[in-house]
Amino acid sequence: MFFKPRADTETTILPSPPYVVVPSGDFDGNDGKWSTFTINIGDVDTGRGQNFKVLISTSSPLTLVPQQSDWCDSKDCAKQRGIEIFNGKQPLGFEPESSKAWKEEGLYSLPMPDWWSGTGVNGTWGSDNVGLGESSPDSKILGSQWVVEYDSEDFFMGSFGLAAGSVNPGSGPKSPFLTNFAAFNNSPSTSYGYTAGAIYRNNNKGILGNLVLGGFDQSRFSQLGTSISMPSTSNNTLVVGVQSILYHPDRDKVANDYSFTASTSGFSATIDSTLPYLWLPGHICDEFALRFQLTFDKTREMYTVNDTAHQYNLDQNAIVNFKIGDGPQDSNDATTISLPYAAFDLQGDSPLFPNATNYFPIKRSKNGIFVLGRTFLQEAYIVVDYERANFTVAPANYSDPMPAAQIVPIFKKDYIPPTASSTSTSTQPKKGGLAPGAVAGIVVAIVIVFLLLGLGAFFFWKKRRTPQSKEAEISEIDTMVAGTEVKHRSMSELDSDPQGKPLGGFYSNSQDQKDIVPFPPISEMESPPAELYSPPPESAQLSSVTPGSERTNGDYFSKPRRRGATRESSGNNTPGTPGIAPIHELPGDDGHPTPGSPTHNRGPSDTSLQTNIDEVIAGPRPEAGAGADATRQGLERRPSHARGASDTTVNSDTTAVSQPTPEEMESWALGGENEPRRPLSE
Repeated sequence: MFFKPRADTETTILPSPPYVVVPSGDFDGNDGKWSTFTINIGDVDTGRGQNFKVLISTSSPLTLVPQQSDWCDSKDCAKQRGIEIFNGKQPLGFEPESSKAWKEEGLYSLPMPDWWSGTGVNGTWGSDNVGLGESSPDSKILGSQWVVEYDSEDFFMGSFGLAAGSVNPGSGPKSPFLTNFAAFNNSPSTSYGYTAGAIYRNNNKGILGNLVLGGFDQSRFSQLGTSISMPSTSNNTLVVGVQSILYHPDRDKVANDYSFTASTSGFSATIDSTLPYLWLPGHICDEFALRFQLTFDKTREMYTVNDTAHQYNLDQNAIVNFKIGDGPQDSNDATTISLPYAAFDLQGDSPLFPNATNYFPIKRSKNGIFVLGRTFLQEAYIVVDYERANFTVAPANYSDPMPAAQIVPIFKKDYIPPTASSTSTSTQPKKGGLAPGAVAGIVVAIVIVFLLLGLGAFFFWKKRRTPQSKEAEISEIDTMVAGTEVKHRSMSELDSDPQGKPLGGFYSNSQDQKDIVPFPPISEMESPPAELYSPPPESAQLSSVTPGSERTNGDYFSKPRRRGATRESSGNNTPGTPGIAPIHELPGDDGHPTPGSPTHNRGPSDTSLQTNIDEVIAGPRPEAGAGADATRQGLERRPSHARGASDTTVNSDTTAVSQPTPEEMESWALGGENEPRRPLSE
């Protein structure tokens, strides 16, 4: 088996995951309380940039920050505009001189959306480092980005622009931040997901806004929503069709919706989070004023809410449903965004109003262009995809508690996901051979196989060794205690009886101890006297016969013993004596006496103390013949026990014992009276 080398593949660089911009955690503004996001300007990856809390602008491509102005020359005002502490003090605006990366371009007007009907806004343009989040070494920073400082009262707080397309104030075009962010592979595409959040949600605890660059957070909207195409590739405004607006008092038990668009058809509007207002047709504004008891302020061209109307609206807790689709004509392909009265219940402050004033964020459109501002995005989640020139509007999800984030990437239009065989994060093309993952898998498999084999061998050896170790342990025991029946063995050479009954206790289970030889039977008989002499040579026997003796052919079994060396042995005092043993024959005699040899057929083990004494008492052995046989039969008796090779018998060839003189032998046999001496036991 062999592995075919893979073909060379092109370098594949995987896109970065979507980038989640963390909210500041505060609700700021002079036209209501809005969830803000923090950016830093001038940082060079050292944590020394200037921080600003800003709002999100879906129509602007620029990063706008407040500059010091005459109408906001106090530290409190500067703080309310989102200008953070910098270098240990509260600045009154952006301080470009503190940034080494700042490059001023000049004073130019700001590009305003087509719905803008106010006066022009000028600002000082320049390029600088722009980072997401608070200034720190971990902040995502892009260099040479457009930054404009301004002092207009129309934009109280700074804004972070999410629009795409080149910007040219006169000194040359530059791409905006969102485009550059994806171009440098900080996000998978030029896209984003956004909702403004709502301070009134979840028992007025507030839900922060959500901003994801290069994707969206699917947990932040409750339905799939409606996908809408942008006007064109050159016009990427977020234009939707408002097909209907319905008013529904929440306190009514029965549905009593009132249509603000019943007498007219729907209309097109642009979603733009730069400002909070909804620029609507005049007759629809009149319907709002009637139902919510609003007061029109001609000076500011805004609708305010007095205390009485405010309480009435709180009691009614009405809901306004906006049916949004791809066009103004009613269709089934639409989604409904429901705004409670709390979404319209805003409070304006200086410089918008001299004092804190409750107002309703709707405006009468002067140029026939309509807008759904930041107020609308409190209850809507939008997913904007500039790569495909479309966007999606869906109802925002507010649950208590809020679900975990589900970040979904949006890839570029021409992006082709790599296959499993070609995926590589390396910047160099791969050559032939196995992939590192495959090699690692093979190595791991081999290691696992060897480990399993090793474990199997160990347990097999352990199983075989356990009974052997027990047997070895048993065989090494020389002394066991089993009640009072087992005693110390006096001689380890004693032969065991293979037919004997095994001892009790540990050896009682014959099935488990088939291969173990039990202890030999224990003999309590004492060893024969050490003084026994071996039979003397034939010459010595003949020379030791006294005159008048009838024994011409001596028998060493009939030799008398020395005085004091006899001891009675009845043959019945040894436990386990196996009955009468057969008479052993001398080697080579075939069971028949040989002429000139002693007339006996005993083996060496038949030599016992009692046998010798009996022969001495019986007197001379008769001659061979019938009488001799009868005499032999009378002399034969059952031995006291059958000795084996281990029975101690003194051999004249191996035991160095001096031979007695003839006189000593005769004296020992006859005694002082020339008569055979009886055993001492008698």
